Amino acid sequence: MKLVTTRIVAAVAAMTAVAAGVAAPALADPPLINGTYSGGDVLNLWTIATTCAPTGCTGTVSSNQGWSVPATLVGGLWNFRITKPDGAICDDGSYAPAYISLALDPATLAGTITTDSNYDCPGGTLTSAPFQLHQVS
Repeated sequence: MKLVTTRIVAAVAAMTAVAAGVAAPALADPPLINGTYSGGDVLNLWTIATTCAPTGCTGTVSSNQGWSVPATLVGGLWNFRITKPDGAICDDGSYAPAYISLALDPATLAGTITTDSNYDCPGGTLTSAPFQLHQVS
């Protein structure tokens, strides 16, 4: 009986060693961004708070200019959209919201800002430009 128990223990140990050797590598921690940031203009600061759960990564970007928007991690980039109600006056005299979409690389803090030349008015052209954030605190 002792010989059978020893063989079972040895077999279990061998299987455990094989399983550990072929186990998938651990996933890297999600790229969180938390703190206060500036784009070079110390008068306009963003406070970013992010977190990740099994259902995905989300956060909030708040500005000292009075706005706060949700952020989501998509394709390794933090994405958020700033909406300014009545941010544009259209050719017909009506008001339309101004939308500014941003995508930010959490590793480099480099990003892309995309706007429509007419905001939400008809006939605009989408343009994208790079931007760089710097952590203040």
